[in-house]
Amino acid sequence: MRKVCFFILLLALAISCQSKNTTKEKSNSTVSNDTVPNHTLNEENVIFEEIEEEIVEDDMDFMPPIEEQSYYGIEIGKPIKDYELHSGTLKTGEGEFQVHYMFYKKDTLGYVSGEDLIETIHIWDRRGATNEGVRVGTTFGEIKDLFPLPKVHGSEMESRVHVFHKKHMYRLDYYNLEYELDHSRIPDSVRVTEIIIH
Repeated sequence: MRKVCFFILLLALAISCQSKNTTKEKSNSTVSNDTVPNHTLNEENVIFEEIEEEIVEDDMDFMPPIEEQSYYGIEIGKPIKDYELHSGTLKTGEGEFQVHYMFYKKDTLGYVSGEDLIETIHIWDRRGATNEGVRVGTTFGEIKDLFPLPKVHGSEMESRVHVFHKKHMYRLDYYNLEYELDHSRIPDSVRVTEIIIH
């Protein structure tokens, strides 16, 4: 009888230990389920929603570079009549001038001047850039980085200030009557307002 009681007691103890281990496993399982979400991803169940990317037209990509002697297909020395330009009047402090405006869609890019042949091309639009990267909006500080010791002149008429580089003139948003102008007096923050091919 003692042996039977001892055996039952031993069996109860074994069952009790096994029950505690199961509880611990369940408890551990619960902790890991809280920290790591219990999601099973089957490729069959996952739906990937196709999102169409909106294509945004960037006009910067469509504007041709400002070349040494041409822009937008318009070239210095060529007949004005060869191009689709719009005649108009430009008023400045020096008077009124007949010019031919360049358009892209509804935007005025600038204008060309000359009698029968194109003598100068004036670019106002910031999307065109020279091969060196100068565009309307470029700062004088950036120009000095590209062209150390730039050649700068003021003018008696309207006090306009231009930076001269090869066949390009960069009109600055800065005014001075002196022709021989010390470029160190011009703040680096001054911006280009017009690029002229001559």
